[in-house]
Amino acid sequence: MMPSLTCFKFRFTPSWPMSILAILFFSLFVRLGFWQIHRADEKTKMIVAQKTQEKQKPVPWSAKKKLPVQYERITLKGHYLSQVFLLDNQHHKHQFGYDVLSPLQLSDGSIIVIDRGWVPGELTRRILPNIQVPQGRIELQGMAYFPSKNQWVLGPAIEEKGNKMIILERVDDQLFSQVLQKSVAPFIIRLDKQDTNGFVREWETVSMPPQRHLAYALQWFAMALVILIIFVALNLKKENEKTSQ
Repeated sequence: MMPSLTCFKFRFTPSWPMSILAILFFSLFVRLGFWQIHRADEKTKMIVAQKTQEKQKPVPWSAKKKLPVQYERITLKGHYLSQVFLLDNQHHKHQFGYDVLSPLQLSDGSIIVIDRGWVPGELTRRILPNIQVPQGRIELQGMAYFPSKNQWVLGPAIEEKGNKMIILERVDDQLFSQVLQKSVAPFIIRLDKQDTNGFVREWETVSMPPQRHLAYALQWFAMALVILIIFVALNLKKENEKTSQ
């Protein structure tokens, strides 16, 4: 009598609901992975742009000239207005504080907000830092910075504290214009460290380095691969067939 052999055949039988879910999550994870790669490329370009501009000599700027490029070093002449803006929820070496933003009025009447650096704050926010505003006409230099338009905040964006001290939740030229009742340049100046009228000035070009974005991209792609493997494994059925020899 001839012995029988068992042969295995596989049949792929996914259901429509499971197929739709698998495609949905696979596509989502792949898209998130490519988005992280795109962000890594953006951050790399930002770092390169800043390092390139840091090597350039600062140039005089006025409202009659075209807007500077991101991170361009420029010089300004004018006088500080009496208002002081404190950008809330800023941290330095794990300590809570504020960035001090002072509006500078140029000789032609135009206004540019100067980021004079970070100062420590009190966690209860009952006591605000005592900020002195330089008097008279001054000359300063710093780096042009265009804040992101995609800034999300909870609650009111402006909180007036009296004595011409105003708490801000985000940097926005429209908010500055609203308070000052004057047009304000769409960029700010990060004051050079050599200026004696500033505070702690250690701004990061990017909050998250490109390498971390690439690591996140790898994680998203790995999750997409896991989804694909699970989908195939759950829907690949094995069938037995006996053959005689």
